[in-house]
Amino acid sequence: MSGSIKVNGIVISSMPVGEYDKRIVLLTKELGKISAFARRSRRQSSSLLGVTNAFIYGEFELYRGQSSYSVNAVKASEYFTNVTTDYDNMMMGAYFLEVAEFFAQENNDEKERLLLLYRSLQVMGAGDRSLKLIKSIYELKTMVINGEYPNLFECGECGTKEDLVALSSDLESVRCKEHAHNKDCIPINGSTLYALQYVTSSSIKKLYSFELKSDIETEFINVVDRLSGKYLNYQFKSVDFLKN
Repeated sequence: MSGSIKVNGIVISSMPVGEYDKRIVLLTKELGKISAFARRSRRQSSSLLGVTNAFIYGEFELYRGQSSYSVNAVKASEYFTNVTTDYDNMMMGAYFLEVAEFFAQENNDEKERLLLLYRSLQVMGAGDRSLKLIKSIYELKTMVINGEYPNLFECGECGTKEDLVALSSDLESVRCKEHAHNKDCIPINGSTLYALQYVTSSSIKKLYSFELKSDIETEFINVVDRLSGKYLNYQFKSVDFLKN
């Protein structure tokens, strides 16, 4: 059914089409991930010129045709300029957008993913957290939203919640002191484990409200890197820019 609709969301990718148009992908509160054409948006006189780029958050008025959406108007409320005007922030932000686009689904409830992306970009723009830590928190919470992440609260062998000291070699659960004798188990500091538990269980609004000592932060980042290799098993293009 054709007609106009309004959605709230963020542009997670934008690419030129033809001489003057763009094809954008939106992560929205109402419809999950959707694609739309911004006709003549690359003309200097277009009202859509500056509001159909990646990182733009706001209200999008769309026309729903028989086979695609078209952008009629945009009320931008957040440009994330502290992200897009800093090279390192922008490269990390581009990675966040790519991860969100890869895992988000059309016509799916993606409110949590949208909120995670929005909050992570906000924190990045504030500049009071290390980019590597923000990345690790974003990745771990993405695993939770996807529904694939390790059991960090009880031993995978006996079920106890006490004396948890290691990750299992398959990265699917933690191990208690009694069952951490396997040489392939990965020792983990109690403070690091608590931080991992906090990220998996906390609301997104409170996600970045903790501090870590430098050695614990380093271990936290290293553990999440291992988990990302298992649970976010995909070679994202933007990762190459993060390594430079």
